[in-house]
Amino acid sequence: MMTRITLLEELKSTLVQNNSISQEVYNSFDVKRGLRNADGSGVLTGLTHICAVIGSKVQDGKSEAVDGELSYRGISIFDVVAACQNVDHFGFEKVSFLLLLGRWPNAEELKAFSRLLEESRSLPDAIVSHVIQGISSHNLMNKLQTSVSALYSEDDDPDTLDPLENLYKSMDLIAKVPTILAYSFLKEFSHNPSFLAPKEGMSTAEAFLYMLREGQPVSELEKSIFDLCLILHTEHGGGNNSTFAARVVTSSGTDIYSAIAAATASLKGPLHGAANIMVMDMMADIKQHVENWSDREEVRGYLKKIILKEAHDRSGKIYGLGHAVYTKSDPRATILKEQALKLAQEKGRMDELNLYFLIEEEGPKLFEELKGSDKVIAPNVDFFSGFVYDCLGIPTQLYTSLFAMARMSGWCSHRIEEILSGKRIIRPSYKFVK
Repeated sequence: MMTRITLLEELKSTLVQNNSISQEVYNSFDVKRGLRNADGSGVLTGLTHICAVIGSKVQDGKSEAVDGELSYRGISIFDVVAACQNVDHFGFEKVSFLLLLGRWPNAEELKAFSRLLEESRSLPDAIVSHVIQGISSHNLMNKLQTSVSALYSEDDDPDTLDPLENLYKSMDLIAKVPTILAYSFLKEFSHNPSFLAPKEGMSTAEAFLYMLREGQPVSELEKSIFDLCLILHTEHGGGNNSTFAARVVTSSGTDIYSAIAAATASLKGPLHGAANIMVMDMMADIKQHVENWSDREEVRGYLKKIILKEAHDRSGKIYGLGHAVYTKSDPRATILKEQALKLAQEKGRMDELNLYFLIEEEGPKLFEELKGSDKVIAPNVDFFSGFVYDCLGIPTQLYTSLFAMARMSGWCSHRIEEILSGKRIIRPSYKFVK
């Protein structure tokens, strides 16, 4: 009698053969795989007021590399960061207001908005006992997705599409996610965890670090830099995979919890949300195999092996260099690099950061020498974010979920815009081929 395992093994080749379509067939129908044009740019599928991401510009019909531009509601990310310098580590709150409402809050509005978030941080007992404590999962993105879905049952009117009601629900999610993540991490990776509530008056950045550290103090520099990390990751246009997922699911008319759970599921995928973890894995490998981190030739020698697929994971990639949109520079990396320097100096880790700088310099040169590529390659935000998180004492298990924590404001903003402006279910075409 054929067993289940035997049956599945016999069916494997049939499964693969009958579900694989060659690149040539895609080309014959001019299919935009991944909703990408031939030059790598995204197919235009929508419009947004929320964010602009520019990595190249067309001159005389040709795409040219330019310094990357990122703007929130039409405001350059450099000006966004500058506008948050004097708000006592409540920059993430200020930027969340900007993304959701389309303008900066005044001082009174920021205080009230921050207070509303503070009042919404606590979790329903059922979420803590049945999901965080009751369902074990070492993957915190899975835990977050489950928790977000479960919040549907705690809402008296979860299915409403009213924009104001969705603003309230957005604020509630933005407030609760840091608590979900801190508690989930402690439950899965700490002995006898203390689920502390943040103290009154704490910003999102400070509250998360306070809960994660189970009440241990958080320095001014740590609060400031983590707040900046949240600002830099909170939004990146409507076309990135997780934000587009939120908009696609929203367009069906479903609830906010389903839309945000879908965005979370997308970000969980390693091709989207795991870049800084890949950088940290690569850096650990380089540090293990390079004896003198300041020896340029030794570092170049090992990077050469990585590019030639002779070392690390044999992918040929130097993780953290290059970006799907940005060419000459990633403005987020430019900003975060300065903060990494401050942290490295305070934590006594300049020798390690200098290794990053050396890889930043030599990696692009080696790609040109070994691959004959004239493509401009610059570090992206993930090249430095893992190092910054590590300096803050944040474990790698949390890295992708921190991305989700920051991006919650962007996802919710796009949901509200889709409700008000999309008004049509997103349904692209797939062609049947034999």
